[in-house]
Amino acid sequence: MARFSFALVLVLACWTANSSAAALSVEDKLQQLTDSYIQFKEVVGAKNAELQAQLEQQQVHHNEIKSELTSKISQLEAKIQQQERAHPSSPVYFYVQRSTPFSTLATPLPFDLAVLNVGNAMDLATGKFTAPRAGIYAFSFSGMALFPATSGVYVWLSASLFLNGNVVGSAEVDEANTVEDQWSPLFLQSTLSLQAGDQLWLEIEYDTAGVVLHDDADHYTHFNGWMLDE
Repeated sequence: MARFSFALVLVLACWTANSSAAALSVEDKLQQLTDSYIQFKEVVGAKNAELQAQLEQQQVHHNEIKSELTSKISQLEAKIQQQERAHPSSPVYFYVQRSTPFSTLATPLPFDLAVLNVGNAMDLATGKFTAPRAGIYAFSFSGMALFPATSGVYVWLSASLFLNGNVVGSAEVDEANTVEDQWSPLFLQSTLSLQAGDQLWLEIEYDTAGVVLHDDADHYTHFNGWMLDE
């Protein structure tokens, strides 16, 4: 009986020792796993931070490229607009002449020869120019006043440029003690900002009897106009 009890105690002691060893082994493994996880987490965190830094750097570079491209596109668009203003897509200019004398007052000066009429904005029969588009336009007129012979009498001729019925500029020549077939040139120039549909023409506003705006086959009357800018 004593031998059996001793054997039982020995078995129990061995089992307890083996159980403790097994328990310590599990704890060690758990600690190792924990340490490995912590190291892995640190590595992943460092790699993630590195990737995030690279991504931010690439984003900054991308924004710089985008900003540079946007600036270049804006500059190119500005150049294109400048060229379009300097060279309108639909040019407008005319050069018309007369070939007969004219002396009717308060009547638009008609023309009978179009040397140029690009854009067809000038109506020869009515003598009126109609602006096809809003923009800056330049106009130039020259003519020749023909005076009769006078003695001590003051004679003159005045031509005016009208915009929608209002005078925007005038030219006048006057003489005294004239001789037969005495001529005097007159000139008128103007640069105007017009809206689409605005009309512009020339009239003889004032003259004295016998004075005419001379013309013949040599064409002394000239009227020019052209669009400068839109």
